[in-house]
Amino acid sequence: MRSSETTRQRSTPSSGRKTESNGHTFDTIHTYTVEDAIEAIGFGWFQLKIFFVGKLISAADSMEMMMLSVLSPLVRCEWQLEDYKVAFITTAVFIGMGISAPLFGIVGDNYGRKPTLIMVTVWIGFFGFLATFSPTYSWIVLLRGLVGVGMGGSPQGFSLTAEYVPSKYRAKLLVFGTIFWTIGGIFEILLAMIVVPALGWRWLLVFSAIPVLLASFGLLFIPESARFLAGAGYIDDAEKILEKAAKINKAKLPDGKLTQSQNVPLGRLKDVFSREYLRSTLQLWFLWFGVAFTYYGMVLANAEVLRIRNEESTSKCKCVYLTTDDYLTMILSSFGELISLPINFLLFDKIGRRFTGALCYFGAGLFFVLLQLQVELGVLTVFMFFVRGFATACFNFVYIYSSELYPTSIRTLSIGMASAMARVGAMLTPFISQVLISQSVASATWVYGSICLLCCICCLLLPIETKGRALPQSLTLEYNEIELSQSSNALESEEDLVKNISTIEMERKKIKNSKQNEHDSES
Repeated sequence: MRSSETTRQRSTPSSGRKTESNGHTFDTIHTYTVEDAIEAIGFGWFQLKIFFVGKLISAADSMEMMMLSVLSPLVRCEWQLEDYKVAFITTAVFIGMGISAPLFGIVGDNYGRKPTLIMVTVWIGFFGFLATFSPTYSWIVLLRGLVGVGMGGSPQGFSLTAEYVPSKYRAKLLVFGTIFWTIGGIFEILLAMIVVPALGWRWLLVFSAIPVLLASFGLLFIPESARFLAGAGYIDDAEKILEKAAKINKAKLPDGKLTQSQNVPLGRLKDVFSREYLRSTLQLWFLWFGVAFTYYGMVLANAEVLRIRNEESTSKCKCVYLTTDDYLTMILSSFGELISLPINFLLFDKIGRRFTGALCYFGAGLFFVLLQLQVELGVLTVFMFFVRGFATACFNFVYIYSSELYPTSIRTLSIGMASAMARVGAMLTPFISQVLISQSVASATWVYGSICLLCCICCLLLPIETKGRALPQSLTLEYNEIELSQSSNALESEEDLVKNISTIEMERKKIKNSKQNEHDSES
């Protein structure tokens, strides 16, 4: 079952002596797992450093995504593009992400989170800067697509952060990271508002590539995932990192020696579709598809809805630039993402992950449908505000649920494959939010509302609730623990099991003595 004397749920190291049935005692080796160490170290400066670097990558990604929204009206005018060509600039980015996400997941599970992240951030920065010199429409599609290839590996940063945070703080800290994504998007809009009128959109691409290159430099100062190292068999390296983490946090590791729970293969595709995870995987794929379809649909529709309103006052001219008021409206709606913080903070640990996800998808769909109403700009901004807020809360849900569901041996592969499904949704959404919406705002908003409703139902039907669940280390280990839990009728602790066994033995002795007394009486 386990090579270690430690159980992950209890997070305590094994005792030092055992007693055999003949009364003799012998010494055992004190051991602990990475999960025990993470819980013992607690939360402190060590995790904050990793969190900050990871969220700098998140903010840089947000800038690249928000750029797609502000770039569309600009290149539409410069190159006189049709709606479908404008949409394909965004789709090219997500095609790149969809192709690379599972590949980077395999690389991350086999070679480590840190080297994968360094490669990813340098790639994004390089091709993002190169896109500045695009001479034609074809070139910008190609180079933005290559930027998307790099962005497909960005979820590695989320996995690295999650694997160092104790279960007590994991959901709250990862939800708090939403602020960095929101700041990145708002910064990009402000940058566009200042740079585009003065220098043009090419300089916007230059300035937008700088933050991700800074993030690649910051990665040099954070460690590799100890969970990955232990799972890959690099026990000494993992122990050194954990010792340093304990020193930084002024804490103490459990007594004994770090142990690998068991030797497990890393990054195997068939494990993602094992019988323990098949249903969850398929449902999560649809949820990732839905959240990306909805969130990026709102990001793109933000600018398109405002452009359409401007067209109505400029004789239906397609070449309409965003005004300062339009940029301010986009900034205000971006602040809506911050309402995801109280939603996730208050509900994740109260009603669980699944019900929180269902509520968030329902809210996003409801307010998206309301965008079709003919209302004042202020009311429209409020609707956009809440769509962004609930859609961001949905993203928090799928990231946290996925990182808690899968074992370390396939975590980044599983999230990478789910992220690839999200990119399918993101590839399709420009043709709704930038093409269909130009023909009929009502039709486009009902498409988004329907997808959100289906995702809401899917959340309620997820088979596993991950609230309060320790991060599993391997697929086999997780399966064994499920079997053990079922065979012991879900007893709360080993002490309960021992107590029940002792009670049964006492009852058996009483029955045996009673029968013996009856036999003696008959004699």
